[in-house]
Amino acid sequence: MRTRHVLIVAGVAFVALSGPVQAQCSTYTADACQKTKDIFNFLTPQISTALAGGSTTLGQGGVLGGFPHWAAAMRASAVRGSIPTVDNVAFSTTGAHATPFEGNAQFVPMASIDGALGIYEGFNLGVTKVGGVDLLLSLTYLPKPNSSGGETQFDLPGGSTKFGFGARVGLLQESLVVPGVSFSFIKRNLPTISVSGTSNVSASGTNAPGSFKLDDLTLKTTSWRLSASKTFMIFGLEGGFGHDSYDNSASVDVTVNAAAPVGTQRASAVFANKMTRTNIYAGVSLNFFIGKLVGEVGSVSGGSLPAAMNTFGSDAAASRSYFSVGLRTGF
Repeated sequence: MRTRHVLIVAGVAFVALSGPVQAQCSTYTADACQKTKDIFNFLTPQISTALAGGSTTLGQGGVLGGFPHWAAAMRASAVRGSIPTVDNVAFSTTGAHATPFEGNAQFVPMASIDGALGIYEGFNLGVTKVGGVDLLLSLTYLPKPNSSGGETQFDLPGGSTKFGFGARVGLLQESLVVPGVSFSFIKRNLPTISVSGTSNVSASGTNAPGSFKLDDLTLKTTSWRLSASKTFMIFGLEGGFGHDSYDNSASVDVTVNAAAPVGTQRASAVFANKMTRTNIYAGVSLNFFIGKLVGEVGSVSGGSLPAAMNTFGSDAAASRSYFSVGLRTGF
């Protein structure tokens, strides 16, 4: 039940994005648009951070050493975030009004499979090699949520999976005495989502219930990393830093069911927003015969979004910590 509530909140949040709310919505629908816009901007950095994660391949700071070397990692990530509580929130029909939303502190999760294929081993430079190249691949999986009661419906028009891609260039090839160091670039996307839902609060004075329909929500991340790793017999260390750029868009219909004589009011628009954050992380791995068990912790900070009218206990651009765990194997 808690998972369903989180998904409903996330769906409501995506209804409106950045841009001048008054230019998209009438006075009757301005509050509905403003509230969903502010919730969207509050949640976007959390979900995008879970999607981007830390290293491009868990426990791998350098390149693989050319073809036919490969690596694959199953990764589960979670961001320490806050989900606004939207139960029984009514919309004003007299313009946008500020509302202090309560928030539930919890982790925002994401699952993915990351892969790397060695393309070029690089050229010798004494005890190491430089200039090696890897091809990077990513597969993000999002299961279709179950709908119940007819109030909220979810769909994944493009399927439950989405591929990402990138490349990694070796600055130092790991050896007995040299750590692996590389620069990488990767794009990861969330599967396209369509969500519709209804608020069941009772109309009272200038406050009214409403509904939303979100079509073709897309969430994309573009990341670069400067990373390093070193293996010491049964364990290894890794770390790095970089930047994440978030790019989001959606089309939306918002409905406010006001009492007579106002009646039902609707607004439709296409919106988009972007944000760039700094990402820093570190991790440790345990080496087994067939692979590695890897754990990472990291933090994102910086970036900015339009000022919110409504409040959620913290700022949308607040620093967020995250962790990732997973298994990596390869040759």
